[in-house]
Amino acid sequence: MGFDAAVNSAVGRRLRCRREDLALTREKLAEYADISVQFLADIETGRKGMTVQTLRKLALALHCSADDLVFGSAPEEVPKFPALEARLDSLTPAQADLATEILTLVQKALPPADQPAALPDDARSSPAGG
Repeated sequence: MGFDAAVNSAVGRRLRCRREDLALTREKLAEYADISVQFLADIETGRKGMTVQTLRKLALALHCSADDLVFGSAPEEVPKFPALEARLDSLTPAQADLATEILTLVQKALPPADQPAALPDDARSSPAGG
């Protein structure tokens, strides 16, 4: 597969995924972008490329950037604290507000980030677990 064919195929896949994410039929997207259904099918399957004007019309119809269609969207950021994020995501808005207040108080009680946390005196002198 040549470079152009590989690019057309990748762009077509991203275009189709975006269309399906928006629950649009080919017919409806073709109508919004003012292109034929067959041409849209050819683009989605990588059989044909498109002009910048067609790319712009499709991006506008899909409410995304042309960059998203050509290069793909930026990968999602990996959460720094996935366990904490998962717990926070399960909270109601009222619970999340309370958790934020609690976390703010805990953060104020912690030493600055550039200093190691000091252990209480009794934790240093006693053996673990006992």
